Amino acid sequence: MATVQEALGLAVEYHLQGALTEARELYGRILAVEPDQPHALHLLGVLDGQQGRPVEAMARIRRAIASAPDIADFHANFGKLVLAMGRTDEAAALHRRALTLRPGHPDALAALAPLLAEGPPTDEAVSVFRQLLRLRPEDGGLCFSLARMLRARGEEREAAAAYRRLIALDPGHGAACNNLGNLLRAGGAVAQAAVSFRCAARLSPGSAMVLVNLGAALADLGRTEAAMVAFRRAVTCQPDNGDAYFGLGGASSGPCPSDRLRVLNQGLRAAPDHPGLLYALGVLHAGRGDDAVAAGLLTRGVEAAPWDAACRLALCVAQLRHVYADGAELASRRTVYAHHLAALDGLIGPGAPAEARRSAADLAGAHLPFLLAYQGLDNRALQETYGGIMAGLMETRLGSLIPSISQTALPEKTRLETPGASARPRAARTRLRVGIVSSYFHDHSVWRAILAGWLTQLDPERFTLLGYHVTGEEDACTALAASRCAVFRRGLGTVERWAETIVADRPDALLFPEVGMEPMTYRLAALRLAPVQAVAWGHPDTTGLPTLDHYLSGDLLEPPDGEAFYSERLHRLPNLGCYVEPTRQPVASVTRGRFGLPDGAPAFLCSQSLFKYLPQHDPVFPAIAAAVPGSRFLFFRHSQSTVTRVFEDRLERAFALQGIDSRERCVFADPLDHDAYLATLRVMDVYLDSIGFSGFNTALQAVEAGLPVVTLRGGFMRGRLAAALLDRLGMADVVAQGPDDFIADAVRLGLDPAARTIRRSRQTAALPVVYRDRATITGLERFLAG
Repeated sequence: MATVQEALGLAVEYHLQGALTEARELYGRILAVEPDQPHALHLLGVLDGQQGRPVEAMARIRRAIASAPDIADFHANFGKLVLAMGRTDEAAALHRRALTLRPGHPDALAALAPLLAEGPPTDEAVSVFRQLLRLRPEDGGLCFSLARMLRARGEEREAAAAYRRLIALDPGHGAACNNLGNLLRAGGAVAQAAVSFRCAARLSPGSAMVLVNLGAALADLGRTEAAMVAFRRAVTCQPDNGDAYFGLGGASSGPCPSDRLRVLNQGLRAAPDHPGLLYALGVLHAGRGDDAVAAGLLTRGVEAAPWDAACRLALCVAQLRHVYADGAELASRRTVYAHHLAALDGLIGPGAPAEARRSAADLAGAHLPFLLAYQGLDNRALQETYGGIMAGLMETRLGSLIPSISQTALPEKTRLETPGASARPRAARTRLRVGIVSSYFHDHSVWRAILAGWLTQLDPERFTLLGYHVTGEEDACTALAASRCAVFRRGLGTVERWAETIVADRPDALLFPEVGMEPMTYRLAALRLAPVQAVAWGHPDTTGLPTLDHYLSGDLLEPPDGEAFYSERLHRLPNLGCYVEPTRQPVASVTRGRFGLPDGAPAFLCSQSLFKYLPQHDPVFPAIAAAVPGSRFLFFRHSQSTVTRVFEDRLERAFALQGIDSRERCVFADPLDHDAYLATLRVMDVYLDSIGFSGFNTALQAVEAGLPVVTLRGGFMRGRLAAALLDRLGMADVVAQGPDDFIADAVRLGLDPAARTIRRSRQTAALPVVYRDRATITGLERFLAG
């Protein structure tokens, strides 16, 4: 008689040949002799499963596992049976057990892969797909699934490689071409993305989605006409495709905004709840000063798509107005701003799902809370939330492209303590490489107050300067800046190119004269590009960005408790914290008649941007007017007429309470060029600083023009700039401590020409101490050197 093993071999042969009756009989005879023979139990169970007897199959294989628990095939085949009954968790556990017993088990991998594909893209799922693809290297479906999984994990390069492998296997796979294009475009390889989208469009000529993607890539490349052709083809394929109209509207944003408005409105009629169209129209109306219309559209977008971060962000920042009708509106809008900011933090903040942050990565820098600084309140908590969101988005967008950077890059004696940096060593250098990132390497208030001093005065024997002119105009100041820098970069375009270039230049420290006024500078500040990163007071409020380590201010600018208002570590440079040169004399000649100001009437210059004037301080103007008969107040209009109108209405109400017609006493002129403004200073009587958000350059220029300065020392640095200037002039005694002092000083100067002469003389005599302050530069050099 044959042995059990011989009989088992013959039964398996019958089984494989399809002689199932003979195989069943022989398995049974084996078990009659040896009831717990594990292989016979297992194979008879497999045969039961093939013949539609799952209950018997499971019972037999369970007995086989009990008899021989360490055989991988038993678990894998049992897993197939329980999966057929819908018990997915149990099936996954059985296949995992099979893989533990025999790593790389083909059947277990094949069965586990679809189960894992339905869940999150875990390390296990990626490993299973990679192993299975090694066994089946020409399986396009596996390539596609693996690529999508890698994309969901944020592993863009690996995902792109998987899509390329699939396209090599199947050149006609349109979805792979499209998805590869999306990856390339997100990574900044827009020209390659356009090629991939064109391939997808040839393979799927009726796909509106593919045509929209192609149009977007062409628009990124500046090929506007070709982009519009692609978007129009998408509309033809799918007339209610909101994405196509959104792209077409963006491509239409040339010199005629009405064209864009027409296209977007047409799209909204076709797709009334499309969040992108509602967003684009809301932003367009906001830029035109149609605040109510903009808010309505953005609110519709949030309601239609609560998950849409673009509408939420734009609606959030839209709460910050240039001018508020009254204090109640300011408080209400600040509360709503905080509400939307908290919602954004949940949607795309550091704790949000990775895919949500990837989808929103392009929003970083799109809507800056520039106007928050002008509300006269402590903004640290709000800015830290906003900055945390934006730094997270930029890390999501570019983190994989930028190597980790740490203070170990600095020579030991020059390291600054910067808790937020991570590790990447660099060789020590005798001269520190100091990068400066700005859009204001040209004649501008940021250049005059901050940049020019840094560039011309830092010791070239100790510091190598690297300039990054990220956007903006150029003039003689630009040429001067370039001459002072070892490298001076400009025109690089995308934030990816800027970031990679800065990191490749290997700065030891990166300085930002301002953050918050311009999108590209903000995006770069939200990345870790150097071991030490610091921001100065060109926009005088904390950034809230965890990527900025230090805030460079001036000792005279800051209140005693100034540190409390910054997320950055406050560093007080000596005196005013800046090195300034005398302002050039104006060439133009200006008379009072240009503004309709009567000769002999005391003329108060109120030259700050209208958003610096808070409603609670409006009463100071009529109080001064009531005490100085015939006096006039010269303001400058905002570029949006609606903003000027709100401010005029506020003044009208405030003056009416004193029984004065504001239209007779308040003059609004169009903004002047810089030369004409300097000439205007010389025909006015008194300069009134804005309360709560002071002016620095304007106050300095007033002093230089011999114009008496009236200012009030505020609670935050941004409300103390002119006061600090007077402190430096040795004139702290004339700085107002409250609104009543401010009014009294203005009235005294308005009524008494002799008082104006004395004030002018004091200011002029002390002025040289403000210029060319080497102590500030020495302080900055000590800061940089640690």
